[in-house]
Amino acid sequence: MSENVLRQVRLALQTGDYPTAIQGLESAAHLAREAGDRAGEGRHLGNLGLIYHRLGLMEQALQAFHRALLSARADGDRLTEDGLLGNMGNILREMGRFDEAILHLNQALTLAREVGDERGRGIWLANLGLVYDDMRQPEDAVRLHEEAVSIARVLADQRGLAVRLGNLGNSNVALHQFQAAIPLFEESALLYRDLGEKGMQAQRLGVIGNLYAALGRSGGSRRNQIEYQQNGLKYYVRTLEIVRELGDQRSEADLLRSLGALNLELRSTDEAIVALDEAVRLYTALNLPELVDSTRALYPEAG
Repeated sequence: MSENVLRQVRLALQTGDYPTAIQGLESAAHLAREAGDRAGEGRHLGNLGLIYHRLGLMEQALQAFHRALLSARADGDRLTEDGLLGNMGNILREMGRFDEAILHLNQALTLAREVGDERGRGIWLANLGLVYDDMRQPEDAVRLHEEAVSIARVLADQRGLAVRLGNLGNSNVALHQFQAAIPLFEESALLYRDLGEKGMQAQRLGVIGNLYAALGRSGGSRRNQIEYQQNGLKYYVRTLEIVRELGDQRSEADLLRSLGALNLELRSTDEAIVALDEAVRLYTALNLPELVDSTRALYPEAG
């Protein structure tokens, strides 16, 4: 009976029939519980939680994960309990319920340490850091992201490392520690390049360009300002090459606008106008009139 129900669930998921899938998983969980199979019950409830989360039904997802958590505890499955607590923490963060998210993620961290789940520990540390980012407590976030980065290095988790370096970079940016953030984004960009994820590589390189541009506006000697601004241009150009290769016209237009603005700051008026003209052309083609107008407003006044 249970196998027939699960076949119906798989078919429903393949066709996007979520109500049938939800009903089937509830039925499968009930059958597993009646058979004394708490592990099976928890697995079905966990899958139910994932479906609710995919549908954006956060309260229902939390309820399903909580029921799965009770099954995992009844079965003595601490590794599954660890994962469920972490998932609940992530959902609570998405809901803006930060204190509850911290509580659940810390519980997941404790379990991950006790069962030797280093991969899970790194994930929960990173996610806990994101909660503190959301709460605008970047000092606490930096500490957590640094530990998460260290674990990714030990595990040779290249993708996780690329993501976590970006998280740590963002927290440093929130602290206005731009010089500390730049090498983090550079390493992340290299990792994404090696992973073949050019979109993320471009995103990281574009951030570096923005940081150099910001440093060029932050005071100091004119010589230092020019050096920072020229570095910003280099990163914008590198990013532009990638987004053009990807055919991402919106990002291309945004980068051209940034190039134009930075060239104006460097008093390279001709280069600035060429970039701004191209940005206007792309924004026009993309039917973004507000960006067309705001980009035209950047043009230097005649005479």
